[in-house]
Amino acid sequence: MLNKLGKHGPVYHLPPLGEPPPLSVQFLGVNYCDTDYHNIRKIAQITVFGFVLSGQGSVQVGPQAYMARQGDMFILPAGYYHEVASDLDHKEQWSYIWLNISGSWILKMLEAYQLLSHVVTSRSGLEYLFKEAIESAKQKSVEEMQSELQIILMRIIVSLSETLRKRGEALTSTVQAIKQFLDNSILHPFDPKQLSSQMGISNKQINRLFKREIGTTIYNYVISKKIESAKLMLLDTHLTISDIGYKLGYVDPHYFSNLFQSKTGVRPSAFRKQFIKIQ
Repeated sequence: MLNKLGKHGPVYHLPPLGEPPPLSVQFLGVNYCDTDYHNIRKIAQITVFGFVLSGQGSVQVGPQAYMARQGDMFILPAGYYHEVASDLDHKEQWSYIWLNISGSWILKMLEAYQLLSHVVTSRSGLEYLFKEAIESAKQKSVEEMQSELQIILMRIIVSLSETLRKRGEALTSTVQAIKQFLDNSILHPFDPKQLSSQMGISNKQINRLFKREIGTTIYNYVISKKIESAKLMLLDTHLTISDIGYKLGYVDPHYFSNLFQSKTGVRPSAFRKQFIKIQ
C-alpha cells in the first residue's frame, strides 16, 4: 500500500473480541485531506465505505476512476486496485468519513443488494448513518460497537439499495427492459443482435439510451457484472478458473484471466488465494 501523508482526522480502532463477526469494521474515521493526499492499495484486502463531507476527490476501482463530491457515497470493494486522491484543482478541502470493512461477507452482501458495481452514488442522503457510526465509536465500548456497527452497515446497504431502486424506477421502460435483459444474460455470451431484435431498435440507439440513463456503456455494464459474478464464484465454489470463465461465456480461459486482471488488477488465482488467507 502506498499512502502519502496529507491528511488528518480522528481514527477509531475496534479490535475483534473473540471470533470476528461476518461484517467486521475494525477501523473507521474522518479524513480531512490536503491537496496532495494520495492513497493506493494495489490489491485491497478491505472494502471501504466513504461519505464525502466537503470538497471533491477522485476514487478509482480497478481501471475506472470517478469523482466523489460533497453528499456522495462511495464503495471501494475488496479484491480490486484502489486509488483515492484529492482534486488538486478544487479549492474546498476534501473530507470524508470512512469505514474499513474486513472479510468476504461484505462482497456477498453488496452482490445480494446489487451494489457491487455502484462505486459512487451522488446525493446519497446517507450522511446521518456515517455520522452515527462516528459518534458511536466516540462514546461506546468496543463490545457495544461490535454489534452496533453491523447494524449500521446493514442500514447503509439497505438504504442505498432502496435509493438506487427508486432512482431506477425513473428509468424509461425501454432502458428498464434493456437492463433486465442484460442482468438475465450474465451467464451467457453477450449477443447485441438478440438484444436489438428483442428491443426492436438499433444497437446504436440502444447504446445511446443506455449510456444517457445508466451513465455507462452496455459493454462496461456487462463486463462489470461478469466480473462481480466471477469474484463470487472464486470465493464460494471450487470451480477451476477455466470453468468459471466458461460459465460466464468465455471459451478461452487465458482471455478470461487477462480480462479479470485488467478490471481488478489481479489474476483470478491470486484473488482466490488472497481471500482464502483472509478467511
